[in-house]
Amino acid sequence: MCIFALGYNFIRKMKTAKILAILAAIFASVSASAGETDIQITVRDYPNSPVVLGYYFNKQLMVRDTAMTNDYGVARIQKEEKYPEGIYIVYIPDKSYFDILMADDQTFSITCDTLADMGARAEAEGSRPLVEFLEYHKYLGEKQRYFRQLEEQYKALPETDEAARTEIREQFRTTEDELKALNDKKIEENADNFFSVFLTMLKDVKIPEFDLPESPERDSLLYVKRHYYYRAHWDDNFDFADARLLRTPVFVDKVDKYLTEVVPQIGDSVAAEAVRIIEKARPNKEAFRYWVSHLYNMVNNSSIMGMDAALVEIAERYYLTGEADWAEKEFVDKLREQIADIKYTLIGRKAMDISMISPSGEWFRLSEVDAKFTILVFWEPSCGHCKKEVPALKEKIWDKYADKGVKIFAVYCQIDKKEWEDFIAEHQLDEWINVYDPYGRSGFRKYYNIKSTPQIYILDKDKTIVAKRLVADQIGGFLDFMLERE
Repeated sequence: MCIFALGYNFIRKMKTAKILAILAAIFASVSASAGETDIQITVRDYPNSPVVLGYYFNKQLMVRDTAMTNDYGVARIQKEEKYPEGIYIVYIPDKSYFDILMADDQTFSITCDTLADMGARAEAEGSRPLVEFLEYHKYLGEKQRYFRQLEEQYKALPETDEAARTEIREQFRTTEDELKALNDKKIEENADNFFSVFLTMLKDVKIPEFDLPESPERDSLLYVKRHYYYRAHWDDNFDFADARLLRTPVFVDKVDKYLTEVVPQIGDSVAAEAVRIIEKARPNKEAFRYWVSHLYNMVNNSSIMGMDAALVEIAERYYLTGEADWAEKEFVDKLREQIADIKYTLIGRKAMDISMISPSGEWFRLSEVDAKFTILVFWEPSCGHCKKEVPALKEKIWDKYADKGVKIFAVYCQIDKKEWEDFIAEHQLDEWINVYDPYGRSGFRKYYNIKSTPQIYILDKDKTIVAKRLVADQIGGFLDFMLERE
C-alpha cells in the first residue's frame, strides 16, 4: 500500500486566481432547511469568510459547495440530497485545506481551533467513517515524519557502520509492517462503509513466491511469472463499477500507471486492457461513461506509434455503435471519418496494394516488390519538409541499407512530371522505385491517409505494416533492430 496516499493533494497545483474565480462563480447562500446532508465546519480564528467544499474527479479538484462562516467561525451546509461519496476537501482560500471522507452518513461536524496545520488538528464528530479517516490520516502523518527522521539518520551514517545501518533498515521494516497491520484492521472494522473500500483500493497486489529450480534462466523466468501474475491480479482490490473511487485523488492515477508502465505499449495490448476495464465498469452508468471517455482520450492523445489500433477499437466498439449515448452527433460523425481514414494503416495490418506508373511509363505494384523491408514514402518536391526529409532518406537509409534487402517505394503525390523528374535527378533518387498516379485511380490518399507530406511507412517482406510516421533519423535504428531479429 502507498502509505502516504491519503495525504495526496492536487490543490497545490491550482492557482489561487482560478480557485477564487470558481468560488465567485458558484457562491450562493446555503439553505437552512434540514435534509440528508448537514455539515458544520468550525474554524475558530476564521470568522465571516468563505469555506469551499470540493471533491476530486479526473485528476482535478472540483468545487461542490461554499458557505460563509459566522462571527464565531462556524459555517454550515444543509441539503435535501446527499453528496456522492468519495474523498472531498475542505479548502480555505489562500489559507489551508485538508481531505475528508464523504461516506453515506453525511451528518457531521468538523472543528479546528486555528487555520495553522488544519489537517493535523481537525476533529470530527458524527460520521464514524470520517472520524476514522481523520484519525488514520493523522497517524500516517506522524509515521511520515518518523520515516523522514530515519532517512536523515541513515544518510548521516558512514558506510562502514553497517550495524547501525542494519538497525535503521529494521526500524523501517517494523514500522511498515505496523502500518500494513493497521491498514488491514481498519479495512475490517469499516467493512460496511466507503473507508474500507478506499483503503483496500490503495493496497498493492501481493505476488507469491514462485519455487523455480536453479538455472541460468531462473531470474528471467521469475520476472516473467511475477509480471503475468501481477497483470492477472492487479485489480483484485477494487471494483471498476464503484464510481465512488473516481472521486479520489489516487484511483485514476493508479489505473493510468498500470496502462502506461505495465501493459506493453502496443496498440492491441492496450486496446484489450481498455475494453476489459470498460466492461468491468459497465454495471454502473457513471463509471462506464467515465472509463469510455477517459480511455478514449488517453489513446487518442498518445504519441506512441501504433496506439491508433486502441483508438479504433474503443471508437468502433462504443462510440460508433451508439453505446456512448452521451456523445454529440457532430463528434461521432467526425470520429467516424477519422476511423475510416486510419483503419487501413494500423500497425500489423497488410498494406493496401497500389499499382502506379514510373517516369519512364513502367507500371509497378507495391505487393510485387521483393524486399526484406520496403520503405513506402509519399512526398512532393514543393513540400518544405520533403525537401529536407527525402534527401535525408537517401543519405541515411538508402545508401546504408540498400544492400541489406531494403527497397524504397517512393510515391510522388502530384502530377507535375517535370518537377518530379528534376528533383529525382538533382538528389540522385533514380535507384528507388519512383511512381505516381496521374490518373487518380490507385486510391493511395484514402488508403494511406495522405493529408500532408512526407508520410513514411515501413513494410516487412509480406507487406505488413510494421512502422509508420517515422523520420529518416529514426528509421535506421528501427531497421537495425528488425534485421537483427531475422
